[in-house]
Amino acid sequence: MKRILAIFFLLFAWQASAMTLEEANRRFDAGDFSGAVLGYQELLKEKGPDAAIYYNLGNSHQRLKQYGPAILAYERARLLKPRDPDLTANLALARKAATAFEEPGMNPRLAAVLSYLSRDEWSWLVGGSALLLGVLAVVRGAVVWPRRMNIPAVVVSSFAGLAIVAGSVALWLRRDEVTRGIVLTEKASVLLSPFEKAEVIGTAAAGRTVRLGESKGGFRYVEVPASTLRGWLSEKDVEPVQPEAGK
Repeated sequence: MKRILAIFFLLFAWQASAMTLEEANRRFDAGDFSGAVLGYQELLKEKGPDAAIYYNLGNSHQRLKQYGPAILAYERARLLKPRDPDLTANLALARKAATAFEEPGMNPRLAAVLSYLSRDEWSWLVGGSALLLGVLAVVRGAVVWPRRMNIPAVVVSSFAGLAIVAGSVALWLRRDEVTRGIVLTEKASVLLSPFEKAEVIGTAAAGRTVRLGESKGGFRYVEVPASTLRGWLSEKDVEPVQPEAGK
């Protein structure tokens, strides 16, 4: 009887979650974009990071002309689905509307190659290739295989080695991505020190990408790329692209 009740409650919980997604989508279709934002945010709390939900959340913020949160949601979706053309197009539209364009960095072609896979996918490529090399080494040491297998084994090992090198280089070149943040509010005040009444030394526009530093007393140290502006933003005005554990 207890097992039947447990199965019933699991099915009920699953249906409730499905209805939450359905309700969020219904609100969006009905033009209740604020309600849709709340629904998608609740789903993310329940399910964890999900590219489709982040994408829909970004679309909802976009309709509300909340470009900072829209760009943040699209960027988080892009961490999970870097090759989605609709996502890339909507992110570009949000940046254009917010006049928050990415500052030029590395060569565009190199950047396109590095971002073709997500950081997780590059990590899986490195790990999988290393595992393959390990298996080949164990098999080669334990089994005497025909000489005709030597060339295929060398070819496979070479490709695996190249994959490890390429993936490791890509991860190293993208190492600064974990410090990327997005400004959420219009004309967010950058303060000289992490105190509410500290001197304002500049402003950062909504949707602007910043580099994040330490947190202190409800403030976050930031550096604005391609400028000399650096100081403290209230944590309500900026969030990391890579969601922090426990948040």
